[in-house]
Amino acid sequence: AGALALAAGGAYAQEQRALVVGMQLEPPMLDPTAGAAAAIREVTYANIFEGLVQISGDGAVVPALAESWDISDDGLVYTFDLREGVTFHDGTPFACEIVTFSYERALAPDSTNAQKGLFEPIATTECPDPYTAVVTLKQPSSRFLFNMAWGDAVMVAPGTAETNKTSPVGTG
Repeated sequence: AGALALAAGGAYAQEQRALVVGMQLEPPMLDPTAGAAAAIREVTYANIFEGLVQISGDGAVVPALAESWDISDDGLVYTFDLREGVTFHDGTPFACEIVTFSYERALAPDSTNAQKGLFEPIATTECPDPYTAVVTLKQPSSRFLFNMAWGDAVMVAPGTAETNKTSPVGTG
């Protein structure tokens, strides 16, 4: 057993030079907020793009770009405490205005987000300070947090939103 452990330990010490990913379909682009193909999210979700929350292996909603959140007693107001010191790959700082931009972009009449309906409950997104996002819903939605963990609800910087299809820039 000792020799096996030593051999296995040595394998991890080797320098890795290539990553081969086998997929049935190639993603048609790399922006998960602009296309329906599941292959986009398979490649980019959590590797390039992140949302405020994510789903853990046991199905629980857990923090991602939001460290924590509070939900008002009436279920209409979600206050997210955002992670500080996070930047996009191009150096753009992640802050509340990114949350506002991302959600408003998803809700826009010309939105190409394949899961635009996930954002339908949102009435407003406000920024009382750079690291607090307050999302007010039109009506309570028991699935809101879960829906914000989908690959379609990732945060996108305004300066790169139009080029993310071919040159994705995220926080992951």
